[in-house]
Amino acid sequence: MLKKIIILSSVLMSPLVVAEDSAEVKALKKGMPQDVAVLIERTVECNYWGGEDSSNKARAEKINQAMERLKCDALEKDHASIAKTYQNNYEVKVRMQKAKELF
Repeated sequence: MLKKIIILSSVLMSPLVVAEDSAEVKALKKGMPQDVAVLIERTVECNYWGGEDSSNKARAEKINQAMERLKCDALEKDHASIAKTYQNNYEVKVRMQKAKELF
């Protein structure tokens, strides 16, 4: 039983680690201001969790917890704030848009 729990836990958590650490996400964050890099990562994570299958009750709860922890419901507002702060920075705009398209 413990072996099944460990395997299931690693399966459930590993895609998120891959998403955060992917070469594509790292490239998007590279050289960006800290607030932009954090929002890029959060955007990718929200995209990941938002696209997950929630037909299993336990999995649905895990998805909901992640979405709440990441404050995915406030993502658009946060994107607007970053866009305003960096309105003259074309590279920030491009990378934020690319982050929205991942997953």
